[in-house]
Amino acid sequence: MIDSRPTLLGFNPYVIPWQAEVMELMRRDFDYSTGNLEILLSGSYGSAKSILMAHLCVTHCIKNPGARACLARRALPDLKRTILKEVLEHIENDLIEGIDYRYNRAESIIRFRNGSEIICMTWADKRYKKGRSLRLSFLVIEEIVENDLEDKEAFDTLRARLRRLPDVRENVLIAATNPDSPGHWVYKHWIEPSVKKYFPNRHVFYSLTEQNIFLDQIYIDGLRESMSKKEADRYLRGQWNDLRSNYIYYAYDTDHNFRDESYMVDPKFPVCWSFDFNIAEGKPLSSVFFQFKNGAMHIFNEVVVDGFRTRDNLEEAQTRGLLDYKTNYLIRGDASGKHMDTRSKRSDYDIIKDYLSNETKINFAMEVPPSNPPVRKRHNLVNAYCCNDLGVRKLFVYRDAPTADEGLRLAKLRKGSQYIEDDSDRFQHISTAIGYGLYRQVKTENMKTISSGTM
Repeated sequence: MIDSRPTLLGFNPYVIPWQAEVMELMRRDFDYSTGNLEILLSGSYGSAKSILMAHLCVTHCIKNPGARACLARRALPDLKRTILKEVLEHIENDLIEGIDYRYNRAESIIRFRNGSEIICMTWADKRYKKGRSLRLSFLVIEEIVENDLEDKEAFDTLRARLRRLPDVRENVLIAATNPDSPGHWVYKHWIEPSVKKYFPNRHVFYSLTEQNIFLDQIYIDGLRESMSKKEADRYLRGQWNDLRSNYIYYAYDTDHNFRDESYMVDPKFPVCWSFDFNIAEGKPLSSVFFQFKNGAMHIFNEVVVDGFRTRDNLEEAQTRGLLDYKTNYLIRGDASGKHMDTRSKRSDYDIIKDYLSNETKINFAMEVPPSNPPVRKRHNLVNAYCCNDLGVRKLFVYRDAPTADEGLRLAKLRKGSQYIEDDSDRFQHISTAIGYGLYRQVKTENMKTISSGTM
């Protein structure tokens, strides 16, 4: 070992208190003769978990000649984008590539001049046993809760490969995650009350978003505005809670989000018309009308038609005067409607476009996405608009949209599913149309903000 070892000066783990506690436990307080140290960083958004793991991993290799650290995550693209990138950025300013270390980009291996190395491991291919030949002294697992119970085999395999290098005293497993459901196996491994009594080598450090002094308060407030209280409890305040409940839109409250009056359409703002096309026996073709005004979504009418013809929904809307407003219309909704309609050679949106062009005089624009948003993101966004962590409500339903009120109150997940809605209820399709329309609105507003350079 060369006496004048390189140092990492660009990071100080003693600025944020919880990081200092992790450092002291690992480098001073833990007795490695009793076994391996297992640390869970249960942190909120922006709480600086990854940079601490990168620092501990690199310094482990520098301080222990012949050490072998493993960076692990379920999928290789995610690993390269997160923890591997963090490690490489961590060393580039203080260490000299070609002298202090060499990086094999083809194999994603970092080799230090003292014989230590950092390797990578993933298991999205379900080949959990491929790590059995490894000998490790340090293991980093990024976003550990993205692994289900089946993937736990990879965790168990890699964990068993620690303490295989007799010349390296410091043997550590450190995993990071945002909090998840208390039903997750990670909670059972590290956090359940009995763990501390029977497994004293397992330690949990909770880090909150607000503890990172390098984050702008405006950024934190923006996160709170975009999350429901339940989400913020998990992702900002580090609570392990179950976002799933009997009902999908748990933040919706009829007493506060429903207005028992008819809405007056404001001609200064466009009317948004959003569709859901998942129709079959007992599953009506549903659409919802709303205006997005001063940052709030006003859902003021709906069309729910049993049948198989897209045109039926359009004719019903026209008959009821919903296409008579003296303003522009924005057509949004289910991306599956862009594909060939099951009842004809045209797509649902082709039918809508032709009808509005030939049978009405309204000004309209088609705002149809190439694909639907992730279901979980759509649910979370609607909940945040129903009531965000700041206690602000930005979604309102009016008396002429009773099915929308019913859907937001009662829509639930399919039994045994984490994200898929139970579409056996007629009202569910309206709540889905609301989510599609709102997601597009927020995405459009975000793009305007980026293009104007105000972010």
